Amino acid sequence: EFYWKGGDSAVTGVTRIELPQFSIVDYKLVSRNVVFSTGAYPRLSLSFKLKRNIGYFILQTYMPSILITILSWVSFWINYDASAARVALGITTVLTMTTINTHLRETLPKIPYVKAIDMYLMGC
Repeated sequence: EFYWKGGDSAVTGVTRIELPQFSIVDYKLVSRNVVFSTGAYPRLSLSFKLKRNIGYFILQTYMPSILITILSWVSFWINYDASAARVALGITTVLTMTTINTHLRETLPKIPYVKAIDMYLMGC
């Protein structure tokens, strides 16, 4: 049978780990036997309980999308005859929002359904 050498103090340095999106709230060491159809096997596992840091998402997603949405409203105040400036601003806004959405999809877990943040960014 496997066991954690040192018991609960076998894992050190957890308080020094820094993750940009999460904070480690708690961790648990588990030592047990797992039974499969091929036999019983010992297993050591380390489980982390994480808390999502909302500040990261506000700075990386919400603030830029709000600022880009406000910037897109500027095209309504640009003179009607300056169509090139209006088109350039519109294209820049759409491309920036697409970039934010793409970055977000790369950083969040891959799931098969639409998330609330996807709906938010579509609304922007």
